[in-house]
Amino acid sequence: MVKRVSVLVAVHNSAQWLPRCLDSLCSQSYGNVEVVCVDDASSDGSAAIIDDYCAKYDFVKKVTLAVNSGPAVARNEAFCVCTGDYITILDSDDWLSADALERAAAVLDRYEDTASVLLRMVFHDEATGSERDFVNSCSADVLDGEDAMRLALDWDIHGLYVARRELYEKFPFDTASFLYSDDNTARRHYLHSGKVRFCDGVYYYFQRAGSMMHNPGIHYADWMEATASLKQMLVEEQQPDTYINHIEARLWQNIVAVAGYYWRYGHTLTKEQRASLLGRIEKHHAAAETHRLPLSLKMKFGFLPFKWSFALFMIQARIYFYLRKAIKGI
Repeated sequence: MVKRVSVLVAVHNSAQWLPRCLDSLCSQSYGNVEVVCVDDASSDGSAAIIDDYCAKYDFVKKVTLAVNSGPAVARNEAFCVCTGDYITILDSDDWLSADALERAAAVLDRYEDTASVLLRMVFHDEATGSERDFVNSCSADVLDGEDAMRLALDWDIHGLYVARRELYEKFPFDTASFLYSDDNTARRHYLHSGKVRFCDGVYYYFQRAGSMMHNPGIHYADWMEATASLKQMLVEEQQPDTYINHIEARLWQNIVAVAGYYWRYGHTLTKEQRASLLGRIEKHHAAAETHRLPLSLKMKFGFLPFKWSFALFMIQARIYFYLRKAIKGI
């Protein structure tokens, strides 16, 4: 029997691009596909587009959320109703090559020791129409799960893949933050995959200036919650300190980056938003385990912990980002 592949599509105000996304799924060469679209409180006609596809194709399903809850929540809702043996996600402005699912499923069918198969990721620029490949830093055709997770922490490999259902059952999408925490799911899936392999099926990643991922606004601070959540999950799994320390360094870099965002863009926020953002930075600053940081990071100006004084830490951040903009223009 041909195993079913379920594609989870979180949809929020993407009517302009959604037909291209769904057309790519409805024209897959693979013979047993299920598409679950979650309308995440769209207001632009996306829901009606999904209804049209549901009426035309019996393998397209729709779930509706009353409140915009973010991609991780939407994907968990989609997983609750999907029936696939293999699972993947597709953002509603992205699309797949016609053979993407067939190629990924073939690898999973062939290798029982493999639970995750990465697609080939191609960036498509909206403004120019140009395309370029995401270049994985490894040349191996197969990775141990631990190696894949470590590479994924630094985006040396991407997080777009098809996986066995069991991984999603054990490790659902992380909802710790509105944005970014769903990346943690890929890293945990890789870690527990046994082997991670690659295929030539293409995931087309649409790069557009107005997307939330490129202009997250106040959700820029979600990086802190997402990284802290990943750290906590790996601590609970009693993973090696090398992983925890690496994530702590990434978390500290995120804290500094969000402090810079506060000084550079705080004037665009409301008084309540500024207070909330400052409180979030202070919370993570206080919780940071700076003994885990490498000396090269915590002795660098701009990243000095000043654990005894949050005010001093924020003053340092203001000076650091002022100088960086003056010298480098960023």
